[in-house]
Amino acid sequence: MQTLMRATRSAPDSGEPLPSPFPILGQLGVLHRRGQLSVVAAGSGVGKSQYATYFAVHSRPKIPTLYFSCDTDIATLAARVGAGCVGARVHDVEAAIRDGNQDVIAQIEEATDHIWFAWDNQPSLFDIQNEVEAYALAVGDWPHLIVVDNLINVDNEGSGGHEQKDSVLGWLQQLGGKTNAHVMVLHHVVKEFENGRTPTPKNGLLDAVCKRPRLVLTLHTINEYLLGFCVVKNSNGKMAADASYGGTLKIDFERSWMEGPSI
Repeated sequence: MQTLMRATRSAPDSGEPLPSPFPILGQLGVLHRRGQLSVVAAGSGVGKSQYATYFAVHSRPKIPTLYFSCDTDIATLAARVGAGCVGARVHDVEAAIRDGNQDVIAQIEEATDHIWFAWDNQPSLFDIQNEVEAYALAVGDWPHLIVVDNLINVDNEGSGGHEQKDSVLGWLQQLGGKTNAHVMVLHHVVKEFENGRTPTPKNGLLDAVCKRPRLVLTLHTINEYLLGFCVVKNSNGKMAADASYGGTLKIDFERSWMEGPSI
């Protein structure tokens, strides 16, 4: 047992906000904090992975990151991430990597040298634990950011549904507490909001997984170049469960680019 201030002094980085490439998030009180769990939810193809990869790659200073890419293969992710790194179209970067263009490869390597990727498409919690511990052994510290892309791919040997997803999130919440990493989990939404064009409230998350995370963002498409985000849960700031509070991010999928300028 400890007093509150003694506990605070013994864990000075706990709750520390991670840097973000999107100033608008900080202005709205949306902070991905170390030691906490967040969920980013949207319909398929709306931009969950785009948000997570851009956050991990382009935050400054760089965030030591472990990224579980369960839903996207190596070649696809390399082309998408690489496009945002070199400022080119995704298909051009894909061709450059395939052709062994050393200038492009070097730019991508430099931009992503702080991120380790794991590629198991259905990892168990044991697999995730092993990857996190392997990272710590190799780097000498825990990652500051752990991304799980996405929740439905994590196999907890359950029957599916709310109880299984809640169990996984509970375990990931403990992982964040143990490592003092921010754990960002990508997730899907119910059928009503799967079209991606309607702002998704808190009760629109698939299997109602809002109990564990401290922060829940939902994403929706406004048009080809604008992505809307709603803050439907935020234990450390303003939120609106009905998806009435949030803002917009500029996006260009062709070049894998995003921007969240100041309000």
